[in-house]
Amino acid sequence: MLALRTSAPAFSAAEAERIARDDYGIGVAASPLSGERDCNLRLQCADGRQFVLKIVDDELDPGAAARLVAVLTHLAEISPELPVSRLIPTQTGDALVKIRRDGAVYSAVLMSFLSGEHLHGTAQALQLRQIGATLALTTRALQGYFPASLQQPLAWDPRQLPQLIQYAGDLQPVQARAAVESVAQTLKHSLPTLRGFRSQAIHGDCHPRNLLFSPNGGGVCGVLDFGDMMHAPLIFEPAIAMAELLMEGLATLTSVGAILQTFAQSQRLEANEVGALFDLIAARHASTLLISAWRTRHDRSGAAALDSSAAGAWNSLAALLGEGRESLTAHWQAAACTVPVARGAGAVNLQRRHRLLGAGAELFYEKPLHIVRGEGVWLYDADGRAHLDVYNNVPHVGHGHPAVVAAIARQSAALATHTRYLHPGILDYAEELMQGLPPGLDACIFVNSGSEANDVAWRLAKMASGHEGALIMDHAYHGITDAVGALTPGSGQPAAPWVVALAPPTDGALTGPQLLQAEAGAKNAIGSLKQRGVAPAAWFIDSALTSSGIFDPARQWGSAIERTVRAAGGLVVADEVQFGLGRAGSHFWSFERRGLRPDIITLGKPVGNGYPMGIVIAGRDLIESFQRKFGFFSTFGGNAVAAAAGSAVLRVLREEKLQANALTTGEYLRARLAEVASRHEQLLETRGCGLLQGLTVGGADSNAARSNARRIVNRLAAEHRILIGTEGPGANVLKMRPPMSFGPQHADQLAAALDAVASA
Repeated sequence: MLALRTSAPAFSAAEAERIARDDYGIGVAASPLSGERDCNLRLQCADGRQFVLKIVDDELDPGAAARLVAVLTHLAEISPELPVSRLIPTQTGDALVKIRRDGAVYSAVLMSFLSGEHLHGTAQALQLRQIGATLALTTRALQGYFPASLQQPLAWDPRQLPQLIQYAGDLQPVQARAAVESVAQTLKHSLPTLRGFRSQAIHGDCHPRNLLFSPNGGGVCGVLDFGDMMHAPLIFEPAIAMAELLMEGLATLTSVGAILQTFAQSQRLEANEVGALFDLIAARHASTLLISAWRTRHDRSGAAALDSSAAGAWNSLAALLGEGRESLTAHWQAAACTVPVARGAGAVNLQRRHRLLGAGAELFYEKPLHIVRGEGVWLYDADGRAHLDVYNNVPHVGHGHPAVVAAIARQSAALATHTRYLHPGILDYAEELMQGLPPGLDACIFVNSGSEANDVAWRLAKMASGHEGALIMDHAYHGITDAVGALTPGSGQPAAPWVVALAPPTDGALTGPQLLQAEAGAKNAIGSLKQRGVAPAAWFIDSALTSSGIFDPARQWGSAIERTVRAAGGLVVADEVQFGLGRAGSHFWSFERRGLRPDIITLGKPVGNGYPMGIVIAGRDLIESFQRKFGFFSTFGGNAVAAAAGSAVLRVLREEKLQANALTTGEYLRARLAEVASRHEQLLETRGCGLLQGLTVGGADSNAARSNARRIVNRLAAEHRILIGTEGPGANVLKMRPPMSFGPQHADQLAAALDAVASA
């Protein structure tokens, strides 16, 4: 494999001076330059002219000199503005010289010398953008250039990583070996995809030592060494440059994206190409480590040349893998402007919005966001900038999840109608959804939203119990219809005499007196209803107690209140809209975490990952009694497209192990939030569990606390592009409720930003 071993031939300065005199007719003083596989010498004329003489071993690198002559000739014709060396012909007009010595044959090429400086220290954003522009100019000039010699296997080609992995046994430390093997396995699976990318001849080795900069910030003035050219996907060119800058410690994982900004301005990139960057950059790091390991055993001089690069490669690879594919890809997509922007996505006129939707139509954040696209845990604005979504639970398995999108598209193209026609899709979905539920919860009513589901649940509870009263949690939210608006104290409706609110518990374990107090509170609430002439039909409970302030009490709390409610003839309605489908991490159904055995379950928002759907689950006898009495039907409830979306969500939850992720990431997130809170007096207690958590914010009084929370939310959005919200009776609880694909790397990003905002 070419370039695995270093093989630079040894020619002295005196021999170079003789070649210059005899073959080129110039008198020079020669001095050595660095070279991995070639012998390079700098030639200085008395009149100030300078040249580079490159000598290649024809046996060890066949055709290398001819390839160099061919590409430099091509570039001189196609792109004279590109800052590359120009060929100097011999006295007889030949492009190269053949040298025979000790039975071996060498080829020598004379080129113009390029003056400039290498990068020193951390590259500035301007320099990175200049690199991107130069790479784009180089690849544009190489379009259509394709000599057959570029097909030879090159060790530095990322696609050769699966072949290099055989040398992983020599890697140290052990963590590096495991990381490299993982990277190689991932790349191996990516090779078929890479073969479908736009490909062409590329330089293939634009590392910092192959780029020259003019003094005083004058830009890139030289692109050196075309010895590692290859025919490869276009995206390899910026990927290799980015990887090398990272390994040399000259750029950071985020700053290096500046290369993509200018590269993409003249060489348009596609989203799938930028999506491959993470694997390609990781592969370049892994290749460096493996080649260094091989040379350490077989080519000591070549290994010495890679010592610093190998050390940098391991540190950089660890940082790359620690940051994670999703956040970096989102950042690079934004830098390359490969995030599709909706057609006509210009500025949104707020006056027009007020005129058409009413001035009271709610908006998030002091500076409203114009969001045009979502992917995973990311939302993209009209300028292509990525925002980390730590708020929206509607895209339960992630914004735009391809499995859900495909399921919706397939079914929508085939049939989109209601449940008055037979269709197996809704039956399959209902069976799968209800698997594992307690006995007696075995039939569904399908509607369009959580509000409608709770409205139907309220009607069911009143019919089943014969009662008219309701118990809710203080500051509860259960929907927007007239009936359940009364179960939502903050809805603006007058307080209903048939509704009594219970005080929320504290977070975590409860003492015996606290449990007795909870049970006594429920008894008092039921007594209050009795004084008003009604008995409890149901206790409605959002198991996360989200709008009450986000709490995670022990199971005994829920069991104690349930016993009290049932003794008074009431039912239990578990509102799983905010916290169901695995979000708690410990349980798929959050009511189980509360120690409840509900009579009715309601679902909405997340079940369709954004496709409108609401569900009521109850006993078949109860539902059939309701159907006989009211003849209930919802036009769009349970339509085939909604069923396809719901089934896809359940499949993704299972296959991607998102409930397990909610558990482990939730525990990690709570620890990181507690760590940040410990450093800031205005940040108080952490609350919740899984991927629905809260952090209370303090202040001199309740108004100051609310103001502090609002400032934190707005600064996170404006300065760090991280989206969260506020919750609780005092609006001073920071609410974090992201898509279920939210991972530890995103928790770290949130914690760092929260720390910075709180410090400010």
